[in-house]
Amino acid sequence: MVGEKASWGADGKKVTETLITAEEFKKLFKLDKWNDVIIIAKGNHIQHYMNNRLIMDFTDGHEKALLEGILAFQLHAGKPMFAEFKDVRIRELK
Repeated sequence: MVGEKASWGADGKKVTETLITAEEFKKLFKLDKWNDVIIIAKGNHIQHYMNNRLIMDFTDGHEKALLEGILAFQLHAGKPMFAEFKDVRIRELK
């Protein structure tokens, strides 16, 4: 979550803490190499780790937030880009 502490974004979301700055993310992200990503979803609480560092921690409090459904990998629209995935593992947490 890159942003200012306790600020409201243009999208109406509240940023309560900065976990990584844009400069830190630039150093953490491995361009043209594999990045290790772990996403932990417990109900509407989501944590995103990259290369063993917590970079995003949020709770989706939207009334229409889905707690079940399909799992999909998404590539956002924009400049020509690609994504590759390997060693994907899914585990149900109890």
